[in-house]
Amino acid sequence: MRDIIVLAIILGSAPVCLFSPYFGVLMWTWVAYFNPHRFTYGVAYNFPVATVIAIPTILGAIFTRQRNRRFFTLEFALLLALWGWFGFTTYHTVHDPVFAGHADDTTTEMIQISKILLMAVMCIVLVNSEKKLRTLLIVTSFSFGALAIKGALFGVRTAGEFRLYGPPDSFVEDNNMLALAMNMVLPMMFFLARTETRRLLRRFLWASFFCGIVGVLLSYSRGGLLGLAAALGMIAIKTRRKALAGVLLTAMAFLVLTFAPAAWMDRMSNFFHGNLDESAELRLNAWQFSWTLASQYPLTGGGFETFTPELYDRFTPSLRFAGPHSIYFQMLGEQGFVGLGLFLSLVIAMWFSAGRLRRLARGQPGLGWVETYAHIIQCGLAAYLVCGTFLARAYFDLFYLFVASTVILKILYRREAALLAQEALAQPAPVAVEGAALMQL
Repeated sequence: MRDIIVLAIILGSAPVCLFSPYFGVLMWTWVAYFNPHRFTYGVAYNFPVATVIAIPTILGAIFTRQRNRRFFTLEFALLLALWGWFGFTTYHTVHDPVFAGHADDTTTEMIQISKILLMAVMCIVLVNSEKKLRTLLIVTSFSFGALAIKGALFGVRTAGEFRLYGPPDSFVEDNNMLALAMNMVLPMMFFLARTETRRLLRRFLWASFFCGIVGVLLSYSRGGLLGLAAALGMIAIKTRRKALAGVLLTAMAFLVLTFAPAAWMDRMSNFFHGNLDESAELRLNAWQFSWTLASQYPLTGGGFETFTPELYDRFTPSLRFAGPHSIYFQMLGEQGFVGLGLFLSLVIAMWFSAGRLRRLARGQPGLGWVETYAHIIQCGLAAYLVCGTFLARAYFDLFYLFVASTVILKILYRREAALLAQEALAQPAPVAVEGAALMQL
């Protein structure tokens, strides 16, 4: 029955995506983040649902008139440059005999990340109003909110004795990746809930926010715990009632430490006491391997999926094999210093653009929504950067949604600010109006 429902929704939506590509963006967002097909057990499980939605959406975007036409910003240029660099390093990997062992995996990953970046571009092109941007973020919050509520109920039923995982065969299947995604979306849920006027949706967003916190804790992810601290800390800084936020955070920490199950406390105790377990030691090995590889191939690195046992034996034979375990060292090892530089430049540009938009929009009538979205971008980005220090998700789907949101926000602000300036010029000056009134007298 689940398979029939999911396939009916996907196949029924495909024609709509062709004539309304923005609807296709929303559908793709729901499919990519909620993964409805992974909750089935039959033919829908491996059905290419994302492709069925993406193809008509892209075709529809070519012909639609409802799109942004001037979307070239610094972030967009850096995104294209990073995408192009991925292609260059992939070409180098495929043609360098040293990396022949993972050349096929590199090509496969290049295709996968290109799909993600292409849909990020579709978001930039098709989300041409504040209402559409808000709806996109609500769909994202709904997708992760449903997972958060489901996970919180699972935690209550099992008294928190088991780790929480995402849908199988999805990009948040791993408990660490689920924690990373939840941390990034928590600010989105919080700030959207504060400004939502519809009662049921506002209640769902608040429920998703608090269940998302529980979900991060139940993931048993130590990197996720750091990301949670960053996300909630940034939210507390952004709110006007900072003292109340501090009291609530302290109370939450007390409740966690008081009622957390023994399995959770055992996993976190070594982390807080600075004791390195096997996982932490492997992270250090991975970072050293990444640095050694990039030192010998500073321009290109080793390409996608370069963290392999064969290359460990070649470059760092004394170290045990481990995956990258960090967005920074993953980008360094796989894309070289140039790729890492482009990635960090994109992150820095996003951070300062959001801050600048927030300052420009503050106090301007009709532009308060810009400040809300700027808060979402900065808080979610902080969670990603902190949590990603210990997790290998440099090509995380959700991160590139934040990139797209930053570009969209800049486009919308420029347009609205220009309209407000035109309206201000069109209005007669107060002195002129007063003079005309005196003439009539």
